[in-house]
Amino acid sequence: MLILLTRKNATLMMLMAFFCANSIAQNPIRNFGQMYSENLRGGTTMFGNTILHLVNADNNVNTAFMNETNDPNNGFGGIGFAQHGNDNNNMQYTDVDDFQSTRNSSSADLILPSGSNSIKFARLYWGGKLDASAVSASPDTLRKIKIRKGTSGSYLNVVSPTNNVDQFAVSTTDIVYQSFVDITNFINSNGSGTYTVADLPATTGIASSGGYFGGWVIVVAYENPTQPYNSIRLYDGFAQVYNSGIPSYLSITLTGLNVPTTPLLANEAVMGTMSWEGDANLGPTVTNREGDFIKINNISVSNAVNPETNFWNGSISRNGSFVNTKNPNYSNQMGIDIDEVNVGTGYDILPNATSVNVEFGTEADMYFPSIFTFCIRVKDPTIVLDKAVTDQTGDGFIESKEELTYTLSGSNQGIAPSYNTYIVDSLPLNVRYIPNSLEIINAPGVTSGFKTDAADNDVAFKGIVGERTYVKFFIGTGATGTNGGILQAGAAGNYAVRFRVKADEIPGSVINTARIYGNSAQGDLFTDDGTAVIGEEGAPMPVNMTSFLASLIDKQNCFLKWNTESETDNAYFEIQRSNDGVHFEYRGKVEGNGTTSLTKRYEYKDEINGLFNVIYYRLKIIDKDGKYTFSKIIALKINGTNTNEQFNVYPNPFYSDVKIELLGARKETGVIRFISFEGKEVLRRNIEVEKGNNIIVLKDLNYLPRGNYILEVSTSSTKMIRKIIK
Repeated sequence: MLILLTRKNATLMMLMAFFCANSIAQNPIRNFGQMYSENLRGGTTMFGNTILHLVNADNNVNTAFMNETNDPNNGFGGIGFAQHGNDNNNMQYTDVDDFQSTRNSSSADLILPSGSNSIKFARLYWGGKLDASAVSASPDTLRKIKIRKGTSGSYLNVVSPTNNVDQFAVSTTDIVYQSFVDITNFINSNGSGTYTVADLPATTGIASSGGYFGGWVIVVAYENPTQPYNSIRLYDGFAQVYNSGIPSYLSITLTGLNVPTTPLLANEAVMGTMSWEGDANLGPTVTNREGDFIKINNISVSNAVNPETNFWNGSISRNGSFVNTKNPNYSNQMGIDIDEVNVGTGYDILPNATSVNVEFGTEADMYFPSIFTFCIRVKDPTIVLDKAVTDQTGDGFIESKEELTYTLSGSNQGIAPSYNTYIVDSLPLNVRYIPNSLEIINAPGVTSGFKTDAADNDVAFKGIVGERTYVKFFIGTGATGTNGGILQAGAAGNYAVRFRVKADEIPGSVINTARIYGNSAQGDLFTDDGTAVIGEEGAPMPVNMTSFLASLIDKQNCFLKWNTESETDNAYFEIQRSNDGVHFEYRGKVEGNGTTSLTKRYEYKDEINGLFNVIYYRLKIIDKDGKYTFSKIIALKINGTNTNEQFNVYPNPFYSDVKIELLGARKETGVIRFISFEGKEVLRRNIEVEKGNNIIVLKDLNYLPRGNYILEVSTSSTKMIRKIIK
C-alpha cells in the first residue's frame, strides 16, 4: 500500500509518537489497601459534598457553571462534559448551616434500606487544596473538622490521628491533602438522614494548576436482615494522576475479592469510587483520545453521566443518575467525584475472581483517586454430605440379618451460610430400620445424643412413604422438629449423624443414598448426595465413582465430568437432567468400560436452554444385565441467583395477602406454587399471564403457618422463584 506522507501529517505523527513514547506510568502516594472486609446481609454506600463553589465578580454563586453538564461548546460535548472548571476561577466557601462561627459547611444524606440497619464500618474523609503556609503555621490544621447529624444543633469536633493524613505538594506554594477518621459509633448511633460537615481546611480564591477545591465523603458498610448476602470489600489509598500535560496512567490491583462461582448479573457487583479534583471541562484531546478514564480489567467504565473519556467530571452519581440529596446540590462539584457503578457484567469480573486491575489515565486533567468499594453477591453455600457404612462383624461384607451402621457427615464448604438445612435418607427395600437408633453425633445448633423416632419436638424422626422408610435430621443453628437451621460456612458447619439398620435374610448388595438440602440467602436450593455400598463376600462391587462435577462453558453449554476407580460389567452411563431436582429426563449416553480396576475419566457436553437458573444432573449407571443404579445429584447454577428484575413479590414478610408483579413475554397460562422448605407443596393456583406488566393478588393466606416458603411462578417460557416469609 502506498502512503503519501505530507509535512502536515508527518508532523502530527511525530507529535503523537512523542506523546506515546513519553507517556508516564505513575506510582501511588500511599499504596491502596483493603480497609474493611466482611460477608453480610447488607451493603455499602458513600455520600458527601463539595465545600467550595465558583462565584462571579459580585461574589454571587455562578449556579449555571456549577450545574453545567452538557455544554455544546466543549469540543467533545455531551452529558458529563462542561466548559468551565475551578482552574483560574474564583472558588469560595459554601456555608449552609446556621452558625456564623463556622467558615464553611455543606450537607448530604445517608440513605439506607428500610428496616433495622447496623453500621459495621464508617469513615469520614475530607480533603482539598491548601496554601502550604497554613500548614506550616499550624501543623494540626489538616486533622481537624466538625460534623453533626441534621441541619441544626451543635457540632462534634473531630480530630484524625496523625498517621491518617496524606499530602502532596503540587507546587512550591500549594499542597493537596486528604485526612480520615473512624466514625462508626457516631453513624451507628444516628442512623440514616442528613449529615453536615463544617470547617474543612481549604484555601479560597483563584489558582492555576488545578484551581482550589475541597470536599468530604463518608463511606459506610451496613448490615440489614432484609437485604441479600453480599461480599463487602473497601479499599483506600492516595495517588496523583497527572504529569505536566503528558499522557499519564496509574495501574493498581485490588485483591481480596470474593466473586461467586457463577456469572454475575449487572447489579450483583457494585463498585463505588471517590477521587479528588476531577474536571468536567478537561477530557480527551487529539493526542489522548482516551481522555480521563478509569478502566476495570482493561475495560473503560462509563454510565449515563460519566462518559468513558471524562469519567472524573465532578459528579456525585449512583448508577448513571445524579445524587440530589445534598446541600448545596450541584451537578458539578468542581473538586470531588463520588460515583457508584454496576460492574457485574461487561468488565471481565469472572467467576471465582479474587482481584481486579484498575487503571487511571489522563493528559490535561489532574485528579487524586482515593476510595474504592465493592458490594458483590456472596458465594453460595457448598453443602457436602459423605456417607459411610460399617457392618457388625467389621469384615466389610454384609451377611444375613447383620446390623449396619450408617454415618452421615459433612460440612458447608462454601462461603455463605446454608439455610433450612436438613438430611433425608430413604432406606433401600432390603434393609429394616432399627428403632430408636437416630443419633446426633455433632451438629451446630442442636443437642448431641439419641433422638426419638416420632415426629415430635426433637430434631430427627423416622417416617414412611408408601413402601419406603426414611429418616430425617434437622441440623444447624435454630433447627426445630419441623425446620432446618443455619449451617455456617467453614468448621462451624461440621456435622455428623448416624443410625442403624438390619439386613434382610438374603440381602444381596445394599446401596443406600442420603441427601442434604439447604437454601442460599436468595432462596436457591442446594443439595448433595452421599452413597454407601456394601456387598456380600465374593460379590462384585458396582461402579465406584470418585467424582462427578458440572461446569459452565457459556450460557448455552456445560460440561459434565466424572471419574471412576473401578467398574464391574459397566455397559454405559445415561445422562439425566432435571429442572427441579425431582423429575429427570434423558439427555445422552456415554459408553462404560465393562470391567476394569483402572481409573477412567468421562465427560459429556450438554446444551442448556437458559430458562432455569438452577438445573440438576445425575447419572444412571447401567450394567450389562440391564440392572442400574444412580449417581448422586449435582446442581449447576446457570445465571447467578434466582432473582429477576422483572419479578417482584410484596409485602415480604406477609400476613394474609401477597402481590406478585411480573413481566410477561406473551399471553400464556401459568402456575403459582408455595413450597415449604421441607419440599411440601402447600398452595397451587393457576393463573393467566398477559403480555407486559402483570399484578397478581393472592388473598386469604392467613391459614398458612408462619415460616419460610419458596414462591414459584412457572409458565411455559420461564420459572421465577422468591423466598418469602410469613
